[in-house]
Amino acid sequence: MKQMKKSIDKKTIFRKIMQSLPAASAAIAFVIYGTTFLPFSADRMKSSVALIESVSYYEILSGGKPLVYCRCLGDSCLPEGLSPTAGQEVMTKSYATACWVNRYPLFPSCPGLLITAVNDSAEVKAEALANRDIRQTIKRTADRLAERLKNLENSADETNYYLSVHNVNDDGYNVMAEYSEQIKEKISTAAAMLTTLRSIQDKRQTEIRRVSRHTLLYINASGDTVRTACRMLTPDHSQPLRLMQTADKEKPDGASAIYLHTWLSPVPDAGDTVFVASITGCSLHGNTAPAVTPKVFAGAATGCCGHDLPPLLAPDGSPVFSRWGIPAGISFGGIIINPAETGFALKRLLP
Repeated sequence: MKQMKKSIDKKTIFRKIMQSLPAASAAIAFVIYGTTFLPFSADRMKSSVALIESVSYYEILSGGKPLVYCRCLGDSCLPEGLSPTAGQEVMTKSYATACWVNRYPLFPSCPGLLITAVNDSAEVKAEALANRDIRQTIKRTADRLAERLKNLENSADETNYYLSVHNVNDDGYNVMAEYSEQIKEKISTAAAMLTTLRSIQDKRQTEIRRVSRHTLLYINASGDTVRTACRMLTPDHSQPLRLMQTADKEKPDGASAIYLHTWLSPVPDAGDTVFVASITGCSLHGNTAPAVTPKVFAGAATGCCGHDLPPLLAPDGSPVFSRWGIPAGISFGGIIINPAETGFALKRLLP
Protein backbone atom coordinates (compact mmCIF):
# COMPACT_ATOMS: atom_id res chain seq x y z
CA MET A 1 0.00 0.00 0.00
CA LYS A 2 2.85 2.38 0.89
CA GLN A 3 4.67 1.49 -2.31
CA MET A 4 1.53 2.28 -4.30
CA LYS A 5 1.19 5.62 -2.52
CA LYS A 6 4.82 6.47 -3.22
CA SER A 7 4.28 5.62 -6.86
CA ILE A 8 1.23 7.89 -7.02
CA ASP A 9 3.13 10.69 -5.29
CA LYS A 10 5.98 10.40 -7.79
CA LYS A 11 3.54 10.54 -10.69
CA THR A 12 1.85 13.60 -9.17
CA ILE A 13 5.16 15.38 -8.67
CA PHE A 14 6.27 14.51 -12.19
CA ARG A 15 2.97 15.74 -13.63
CA LYS A 16 3.24 19.02 -11.71
CA ILE A 17 6.81 19.49 -12.89
CA MET A 18 5.80 18.90 -16.48
CA GLN A 19 2.86 21.27 -16.11
CA SER A 20 5.11 23.98 -14.69
CA LEU A 21 7.76 23.69 -17.42
CA PRO A 22 5.99 25.99 -19.91
CA ALA A 23 5.54 28.65 -17.23
CA ALA A 24 9.15 28.28 -16.09
CA SER A 25 10.42 28.45 -19.67
CA ALA A 26 8.33 31.55 -20.29
CA ALA A 27 9.67 33.13 -17.09
CA ILE A 28 13.26 32.37 -18.07
CA ALA A 29 12.68 33.76 -21.56
CA PHE A 30 11.10 36.87 -20.06
CA VAL A 31 14.08 37.40 -17.76
CA ILE A 32 16.53 36.90 -20.65
CA TYR A 33 14.53 39.29 -22.83
CA GLY A 34 14.49 41.80 -19.99
CA THR A 35 18.29 41.78 -19.77
CA THR A 36 18.47 43.00 -23.38
CA PHE A 37 16.78 46.21 -22.22
CA LEU A 38 19.48 47.05 -19.69
CA PRO A 39 20.52 50.71 -20.05
CA PHE A 40 23.79 51.73 -21.66
CA SER A 41 26.30 53.84 -19.81
CA ALA A 42 27.94 56.73 -21.67
CA ASP A 43 31.02 54.59 -22.26
CA ARG A 44 28.95 51.74 -23.70
CA MET A 45 27.12 54.22 -25.93
CA LYS A 46 30.49 55.34 -27.29
CA SER A 47 31.66 51.78 -27.82
CA SER A 48 28.53 50.99 -29.83
CA VAL A 49 29.53 53.26 -32.73
CA ALA A 50 32.20 53.00 -35.41
CA LEU A 51 33.32 54.84 -38.53
CA ILE A 52 32.74 53.55 -42.06
CA GLU A 53 34.90 54.76 -44.94
CA SER A 54 33.36 54.29 -48.39
CA VAL A 55 35.18 54.60 -51.70
CA SER A 56 33.39 54.50 -55.04
CA TYR A 57 34.19 54.91 -58.73
CA TYR A 58 32.89 53.69 -62.10
CA GLU A 59 34.24 51.19 -64.59
CA ILE A 60 33.54 51.07 -68.31
CA LEU A 61 33.67 47.41 -69.23
CA SER A 62 33.60 45.42 -72.45
CA GLY A 63 33.21 41.67 -72.32
CA GLY A 64 33.39 41.86 -68.53
CA LYS A 65 36.84 43.50 -68.59
CA PRO A 66 37.26 47.02 -67.19
CA LEU A 67 39.04 49.24 -69.74
CA VAL A 68 38.39 52.83 -68.65
CA TYR A 69 37.50 54.30 -65.28
CA CYS A 70 35.72 57.48 -64.23
CA ARG A 71 34.98 59.46 -61.10
CA CYS A 72 31.27 60.06 -61.56
CA LEU A 73 28.32 60.27 -63.92
CA GLY A 74 27.31 63.83 -64.77
CA ASP A 75 23.86 65.37 -65.09
CA SER A 76 23.46 63.78 -68.52
CA CYS A 77 24.63 60.42 -67.07
CA LEU A 78 27.85 60.63 -69.07
CA PRO A 79 31.12 59.51 -67.44
CA GLU A 80 33.24 62.37 -66.13
CA GLY A 81 36.85 62.41 -64.98
CA LEU A 82 38.04 59.59 -67.23
CA SER A 83 41.21 57.68 -66.39
CA PRO A 84 42.95 54.58 -67.78
CA THR A 85 43.52 53.30 -64.23
CA ALA A 86 41.49 53.00 -61.03
CA GLY A 87 43.69 55.44 -59.12
CA GLN A 88 42.99 58.08 -56.52
CA GLU A 89 42.00 60.55 -59.23
CA VAL A 90 38.73 58.67 -59.91
CA MET A 91 37.85 57.69 -56.35
CA THR A 92 35.16 59.44 -54.34
CA LYS A 93 35.59 58.97 -50.62
CA SER A 94 33.00 59.51 -47.88
CA TYR A 95 32.53 58.69 -44.20
CA ALA A 96 29.55 57.66 -42.09
CA THR A 97 28.75 56.75 -38.52
CA ALA A 98 27.67 53.15 -37.97
CA CYS A 99 26.63 51.18 -34.90
CA TRP A 100 27.10 47.57 -33.89
CA VAL A 101 23.87 45.57 -33.76
CA ASN A 102 22.74 42.16 -32.54
CA ARG A 103 20.73 40.26 -35.06
CA TYR A 104 18.45 38.48 -32.58
CA PRO A 105 16.63 40.16 -29.68
CA LEU A 106 17.15 37.46 -27.03
CA PHE A 107 20.91 36.94 -26.89
CA PRO A 108 24.19 38.48 -28.05
CA SER A 109 24.38 37.80 -31.79
CA CYS A 110 26.67 40.23 -33.57
CA PRO A 111 28.86 38.46 -36.14
CA GLY A 112 30.41 41.75 -37.19
CA LEU A 113 27.07 43.39 -38.06
CA LEU A 114 26.76 47.16 -38.37
CA ILE A 115 23.90 49.45 -39.32
CA THR A 116 24.69 52.66 -41.16
CA ALA A 117 23.07 55.09 -43.57
CA VAL A 118 24.34 55.00 -47.16
CA ASN A 119 22.23 57.11 -49.49
CA ASP A 120 23.40 56.10 -52.98
CA SER A 121 20.04 55.66 -54.69
CA ALA A 122 20.75 58.63 -57.01
CA GLU A 123 23.99 57.01 -58.18
CA VAL A 124 22.21 53.70 -58.78
CA LYS A 125 19.56 55.43 -60.90
CA ALA A 126 22.21 57.29 -62.91
CA GLU A 127 24.04 54.01 -63.54
CA ALA A 128 20.82 52.41 -64.82
CA LEU A 129 20.11 55.36 -67.14
CA ALA A 130 23.66 55.31 -68.51
CA ASN A 131 23.32 51.61 -69.34
CA ARG A 132 19.84 51.93 -70.83
CA ASP A 133 21.36 53.07 -74.15
CA ILE A 134 24.98 52.15 -73.54
CA ARG A 135 26.05 52.56 -77.17
CA GLN A 136 24.87 56.15 -77.25
CA THR A 137 26.41 56.80 -73.84
CA ILE A 138 29.82 55.53 -74.98
CA LYS A 139 29.59 57.41 -78.29
CA ARG A 140 28.77 60.71 -76.60
CA THR A 141 31.53 60.13 -74.06
CA ALA A 142 34.01 59.47 -76.88
CA ASP A 143 32.84 62.60 -78.72
CA ARG A 144 33.41 64.73 -75.63
CA LEU A 145 36.82 63.17 -75.12
CA ALA A 146 37.69 63.90 -78.78
CA GLU A 147 36.80 67.55 -78.20
CA ARG A 148 38.97 67.65 -75.10
CA LEU A 149 41.81 66.03 -77.04
CA LYS A 150 41.48 68.70 -79.71
CA ASN A 151 41.74 71.45 -77.08
CA LEU A 152 44.81 69.78 -75.60
CA GLU A 153 46.45 69.64 -79.03
CA ASN A 154 45.73 73.34 -79.53
CA SER A 155 47.35 74.07 -76.18
CA ALA A 156 50.31 71.94 -77.20
CA ASP A 157 50.71 73.92 -80.45
CA GLU A 158 50.67 77.22 -78.54
CA THR A 159 53.20 75.93 -76.02
CA ASN A 160 55.47 74.55 -78.73
CA TYR A 161 55.40 77.90 -80.54
CA TYR A 162 56.42 79.68 -77.33
CA LEU A 163 59.32 77.29 -76.81
CA SER A 164 60.41 77.68 -80.42
CA VAL A 165 60.81 81.48 -80.18
CA HIS A 166 62.33 81.55 -76.67
CA ASN A 167 65.31 79.92 -75.06
CA VAL A 168 66.26 78.58 -71.68
CA ASN A 169 67.63 81.94 -70.58
CA ASP A 170 64.21 83.62 -70.90
CA ASP A 171 62.03 84.04 -67.80
CA GLY A 172 59.35 81.38 -67.63
CA TYR A 173 60.95 79.10 -70.22
CA ASN A 174 61.44 76.23 -67.78
CA VAL A 175 57.89 76.55 -66.51
CA MET A 176 56.53 76.42 -70.05
CA ALA A 177 58.75 73.45 -70.87
CA GLU A 178 57.42 71.56 -67.88
CA TYR A 179 53.87 72.49 -68.84
CA SER A 180 54.53 71.24 -72.37
CA GLU A 181 55.54 67.81 -71.02
CA GLN A 182 52.38 67.66 -68.92
CA ILE A 183 50.23 68.42 -71.97
CA LYS A 184 52.01 65.76 -74.01
CA GLU A 185 51.29 63.21 -71.31
CA LYS A 186 47.63 64.24 -71.17
CA ILE A 187 47.36 64.00 -74.97
CA SER A 188 48.87 60.53 -74.95
CA THR A 189 46.49 59.35 -72.21
CA ALA A 190 43.41 60.92 -73.81
CA ALA A 191 44.27 59.53 -77.25
CA ALA A 192 44.65 56.00 -75.85
CA MET A 193 41.31 56.20 -74.02
CA LEU A 194 39.60 57.62 -77.11
CA THR A 195 40.86 54.70 -79.18
CA THR A 196 39.52 52.30 -76.55
CA LEU A 197 36.09 53.96 -76.40
CA ARG A 198 35.75 54.07 -80.19
CA SER A 199 36.60 50.38 -80.34
CA ILE A 200 33.84 49.34 -77.91
CA GLN A 201 31.07 51.86 -78.62
CA ASP A 202 29.25 49.45 -80.96
CA LYS A 203 29.85 46.26 -78.99
CA ARG A 204 26.96 44.62 -77.19
CA GLN A 205 28.83 43.45 -74.09
CA THR A 206 29.63 46.97 -72.95
CA GLU A 207 28.43 48.41 -69.65
CA ILE A 208 29.14 50.98 -66.95
CA ARG A 209 29.37 49.61 -63.43
CA ARG A 210 29.69 51.40 -60.12
CA VAL A 211 32.24 49.93 -57.73
CA SER A 212 31.95 50.55 -53.98
CA ARG A 213 34.29 49.44 -51.23
CA HIS A 214 33.71 49.89 -47.52
CA THR A 215 36.16 49.85 -44.63
CA LEU A 216 35.55 49.89 -40.89
CA LEU A 217 37.83 52.20 -38.89
CA TYR A 218 38.09 51.77 -35.14
CA ILE A 219 40.57 52.26 -32.32
CA ASN A 220 41.81 49.09 -30.64
CA ALA A 221 42.83 48.61 -27.02
CA SER A 222 46.35 49.84 -27.81
CA GLY A 223 45.01 53.13 -29.17
CA ASP A 224 45.84 52.31 -32.79
CA THR A 225 43.42 52.91 -35.67
CA VAL A 226 42.52 49.58 -37.28
CA ARG A 227 41.07 49.17 -40.78
CA THR A 228 38.82 46.18 -41.58
CA ALA A 229 37.09 45.51 -44.88
CA CYS A 230 33.27 45.36 -44.84
CA ARG A 231 30.63 44.22 -47.28
CA MET A 232 27.17 45.59 -47.86
CA LEU A 233 24.38 43.13 -47.05
CA THR A 234 21.28 45.23 -47.77
CA PRO A 235 20.53 45.03 -51.51
CA ASP A 236 17.78 47.67 -51.52
CA HIS A 237 19.45 51.02 -52.24
CA SER A 238 16.23 52.90 -51.40
CA GLN A 239 16.43 51.82 -47.76
CA PRO A 240 17.47 54.69 -45.46
CA LEU A 241 19.39 52.22 -43.30
CA ARG A 242 21.81 49.61 -44.61
CA LEU A 243 23.24 46.55 -42.93
CA MET A 244 26.95 45.81 -43.28
CA GLN A 245 29.23 43.04 -42.06
CA THR A 246 32.94 42.88 -41.44
CA ALA A 247 34.85 40.56 -43.77
CA ASP A 248 35.97 38.39 -40.84
CA LYS A 249 32.45 38.39 -39.34
CA GLU A 250 33.88 39.52 -36.03
CA LYS A 251 33.05 42.36 -33.64
CA PRO A 252 36.20 44.00 -32.20
CA ASP A 253 36.98 43.51 -28.53
CA GLY A 254 35.46 46.28 -26.48
CA ALA A 255 32.68 47.09 -28.97
CA SER A 256 29.10 46.99 -27.66
CA ALA A 257 26.25 45.89 -29.90
CA ILE A 258 22.77 47.30 -29.38
CA TYR A 259 19.49 45.40 -29.60
CA LEU A 260 16.93 46.69 -32.10
CA HIS A 261 13.73 45.35 -30.59
CA THR A 262 10.66 44.99 -32.75
CA TRP A 263 8.51 45.30 -29.62
CA LEU A 264 8.68 47.39 -26.45
CA SER A 265 11.42 49.74 -27.65
CA PRO A 266 11.11 53.15 -25.96
CA VAL A 267 9.49 55.92 -28.00
CA PRO A 268 10.62 59.28 -26.59
CA ASP A 269 7.88 61.87 -26.22
CA ALA A 270 8.38 65.46 -27.33
CA GLY A 271 10.61 67.19 -24.81
CA ASP A 272 12.15 63.98 -23.46
CA THR A 273 15.92 63.87 -23.16
CA VAL A 274 17.68 61.66 -25.70
CA PHE A 275 21.33 60.79 -26.19
CA VAL A 276 23.09 60.30 -29.52
CA ALA A 277 26.43 58.51 -29.89
CA SER A 278 28.33 59.46 -33.03
CA ILE A 279 31.54 60.28 -34.88
CA THR A 280 31.03 64.03 -35.02
CA GLY A 281 30.89 65.65 -38.43
CA CYS A 282 31.93 62.49 -40.26
CA SER A 283 29.67 63.28 -43.21
CA LEU A 284 31.09 66.82 -43.56
CA HIS A 285 34.77 66.03 -43.95
CA GLY A 286 34.79 65.23 -47.67
CA ASN A 287 37.89 63.20 -48.47
CA THR A 288 39.54 63.84 -45.11
CA ALA A 289 39.05 61.16 -42.48
CA PRO A 290 37.63 62.55 -39.23
CA ALA A 291 39.06 61.53 -35.88
CA VAL A 292 37.83 58.05 -34.93
CA THR A 293 36.66 59.27 -31.53
CA PRO A 294 33.02 58.52 -30.60
CA LYS A 295 31.19 61.08 -28.49
CA VAL A 296 27.81 61.28 -26.78
CA PHE A 297 25.55 64.30 -27.02
CA ALA A 298 22.33 65.08 -25.16
CA GLY A 299 19.34 66.55 -26.94
CA ALA A 300 15.59 66.52 -26.84
CA ALA A 301 12.99 64.55 -28.73
CA THR A 302 10.59 66.55 -30.87
CA GLY A 303 7.25 65.80 -32.42
CA CYS A 304 6.92 63.23 -35.23
CA CYS A 305 9.70 61.01 -33.82
CA GLY A 306 12.40 63.61 -34.36
CA HIS A 307 15.22 65.08 -32.28
CA ASP A 308 16.78 68.53 -32.12
CA LEU A 309 20.47 67.63 -32.53
CA PRO A 310 22.09 69.05 -35.71
CA PRO A 311 23.68 66.74 -38.34
CA LEU A 312 27.15 67.78 -37.18
CA LEU A 313 26.50 66.09 -33.83
CA ALA A 314 24.05 63.42 -34.98
CA PRO A 315 25.04 62.26 -38.47
CA ASP A 316 22.85 59.67 -40.18
CA GLY A 317 23.43 56.17 -38.81
CA SER A 318 24.02 57.27 -35.21
CA PRO A 319 22.25 55.27 -32.47
CA VAL A 320 19.76 57.18 -30.34
CA PHE A 321 19.17 56.29 -26.69
CA SER A 322 16.34 57.21 -24.36
CA ARG A 323 16.96 59.27 -21.24
CA TRP A 324 17.41 55.96 -19.40
CA GLY A 325 20.11 54.84 -21.83
CA ILE A 326 17.97 52.26 -23.67
CA PRO A 327 18.38 52.13 -27.50
CA ALA A 328 15.43 53.94 -29.07
CA GLY A 329 16.41 53.80 -32.75
CA ILE A 330 18.76 55.16 -35.40
CA SER A 331 19.10 58.80 -36.42
CA PHE A 332 18.40 59.60 -40.07
CA GLY A 333 17.69 63.09 -41.32
CA GLY A 334 16.84 64.29 -37.82
CA ILE A 335 14.30 61.49 -37.38
CA ILE A 336 14.61 58.59 -34.94
CA ILE A 337 13.91 55.50 -37.04
CA ASN A 338 12.11 53.00 -34.82
CA PRO A 339 13.87 49.63 -34.48
CA ALA A 340 10.70 47.92 -35.70
CA GLU A 341 11.45 49.32 -39.17
CA THR A 342 14.36 46.90 -39.46
CA GLY A 343 12.09 43.89 -38.94
CA PHE A 344 12.47 40.93 -36.61
CA ALA A 345 16.04 39.64 -36.72
CA LEU A 346 16.84 42.51 -39.13
CA LYS A 347 15.04 40.63 -41.91
CA ARG A 348 14.06 43.83 -43.77
CA LEU A 349 17.74 44.71 -44.20
CA LEU A 350 18.96 41.28 -45.25
CA PRO A 351 19.06 39.91 -48.82
